[in-house]
Amino acid sequence: MQKSRLLLCIYTCCILAFSSCETGVFKQTVDEGAIVYTISYPDIRKDNYLLGMMSSQMTTTFANGSFRTDIEASMGLFKTSIISNKKNNKLIHSMKLLNKKYASNLDSDDISKISPQFSKMELEYTDNTKEIAGYVCKEIVVTVPQADSSWSFKLYYTDDIEIENPNRLTPFESIKGVLMEYEAINYNTRMQFTANKVTQMQVDEKKLELESDYKLIDPDTLKLEMESIFKMIQ
Repeated sequence: MQKSRLLLCIYTCCILAFSSCETGVFKQTVDEGAIVYTISYPDIRKDNYLLGMMSSQMTTTFANGSFRTDIEASMGLFKTSIISNKKNNKLIHSMKLLNKKYASNLDSDDISKISPQFSKMELEYTDNTKEIAGYVCKEIVVTVPQADSSWSFKLYYTDDIEIENPNRLTPFESIKGVLMEYEAINYNTRMQFTANKVTQMQVDEKKLELESDYKLIDPDTLKLEMESIFKMIQ
């Protein structure tokens, strides 16, 4: 009897292991750590020499209901961040370029000015899934109306990374999961983001806060500063 139970247990484990290997995905819920994304710019010509100055990577670090997303370029000379603190009902947007260090507190209206096209976007949830960075992600077809035509792309998200309200105050706020692949238009520049690595680790929450040497300015002024940077490569 004991031998039969042992064989049954081994057989069951083998079946489960085979199923996991067959899909290539091992489900792991993460509640503290970092997500690394690759960034591409579909509308910028590959031979644009300024493209090399743009970042090819974005990192989102999260812990205890707060998170911070950082994009750096030109070997750290340029950096922009979005900070969501659970104690603050706004997002903090910061920008560093050489000796300039500015930041603003943004509400949903301020953010909509950055990408006004997304205010009327349509979301079509499908039954399709895609493996991204080891997670089975659900698909949404996003359609963004434009003046002359509609622009569509496939967005993928997961429920297995525990970031509280990961899309709050953004055009994707109705999506409760963490975005793993999506597109956005920032300051008239189209960007594609795809997660390639998820790491569970202990996070120092002080690193999720804005550095003390940034000067607070109004959102419209920060928008103008950011637009001037993106115009250089368009």
